[in-house]
Amino acid sequence: MRAYLDGRNSGLFRPDPRQENTIKLLQALYDQLKQVHLEHKRPSGLTTTDHIGLDKPRHSWFTRLMTGSPTKAQQTKLQGLYMYGGVGVGKTMLMDLLADSAPSSFQLKRTHFHDFMLDVHSSLKKYHSHQDPLVQVADSVARESKVLCLDEFFVNDVADAAILNRLFSRLWENGLVLVSTSNRAPDTLYENGLQRNLFLPFIEKLKKACKVHDMASVTDYRRLAHHHRGLFFTDDEREEELQARFQEVAQPHSTRPIRVDVIMGRTLDVAQAGKQLHPTCGPVCFFTFDKLCNANVGAADYIALANKFHTIALSGVPVFTADIRSQAYRFVTLIDVLYEHRIRVFCSADGEPMDLFVNIMTLQEARTQRSNMSKEQEDALVVDDNLGFSKDRTISRLLEMQSREYLISHAEHHAPELVMALKEANKNSEAAQAAQAAQA
Repeated sequence: MRAYLDGRNSGLFRPDPRQENTIKLLQALYDQLKQVHLEHKRPSGLTTTDHIGLDKPRHSWFTRLMTGSPTKAQQTKLQGLYMYGGVGVGKTMLMDLLADSAPSSFQLKRTHFHDFMLDVHSSLKKYHSHQDPLVQVADSVARESKVLCLDEFFVNDVADAAILNRLFSRLWENGLVLVSTSNRAPDTLYENGLQRNLFLPFIEKLKKACKVHDMASVTDYRRLAHHHRGLFFTDDEREEELQARFQEVAQPHSTRPIRVDVIMGRTLDVAQAGKQLHPTCGPVCFFTFDKLCNANVGAADYIALANKFHTIALSGVPVFTADIRSQAYRFVTLIDVLYEHRIRVFCSADGEPMDLFVNIMTLQEARTQRSNMSKEQEDALVVDDNLGFSKDRTISRLLEMQSREYLISHAEHHAPELVMALKEANKNSEAAQAAQAAQA
């Protein structure tokens, strides 16, 4: 794709063999989709793979370089792509390049897996009077989208696991092409979940419907970002510092309780909500950890908050132990939703992001480390493969959400007027660091 080459040439993307292999697969998929959904109009100029002329498909030098011309077999059998690997390797970034470059004829929908499944469950209620509501939902999705890009495919809910096989079987029957990112290989999805044997047929169908691509990389690009102080508080005065930071961006003495609509008639009470002092920055709110993660709330509530507020202060995040396993799951979901919506987060916590998850291990990690633990450490241990794999993503996102780069992205989504100032501050910071390095 031209966007990837431009990013490489400009220095936006670093050289990475795994990313280059992935972009080849995405380019091949783009070319196949173009064969099927070729628009009979002049090219948009968004990518070098747009066809020039209408009588004969042609392929760009980058297409030929990266993939070669599509073969007859490629044209007759269209597989999606399932990209998996550790946090920060560029899965989402590369999928977004495809989504941003796709012409309207692709009928491409890009969304987060959490959001997609919430829409599915909501639609099931809408079609409850039909003989088979799930078929109606799948057909509705297929009518609206021919290519579905799902970010962070991760199954930990038995209600999702119970319907995924029939849902996607119907979608694939309707010709839908799935492009997805995940931290987990297909064979480890919903590992150790309730009634997993009923979920296994979905895994086999997923592996047939999608080319499975491992993006394993030693580089976490989010950790390369420069971190910004004043967002994550862990010292003894952390609660006072968090309140002070919240008051800086909220109109003093003007916060008030409000009620936010969620879905299906549900609401969520917000004890402290206010508008930011700068008129271009939008509303802010304040929550305790208990209110958001130790109550009967979930992804739908978090999405409603992300649609209402773009800055959230979160107080009192603990180090997770066996006693609060469910709260850890909710916290992981919360961070996923806030990150996906580019929400700015102020947070007070009992430790740095890595420390919050120190007690959470996969079964393999626990086997190798348990013999060296004290009784107190073993009592606090959470052996959970789903959480164990999710924690790395959450830690990485918490770190990235403190970076100037993330704040710039936040501003681009919610306060465009602040983008130039943030970029200038970032440039000045980098220049100061370079000057210090030169003097050392």
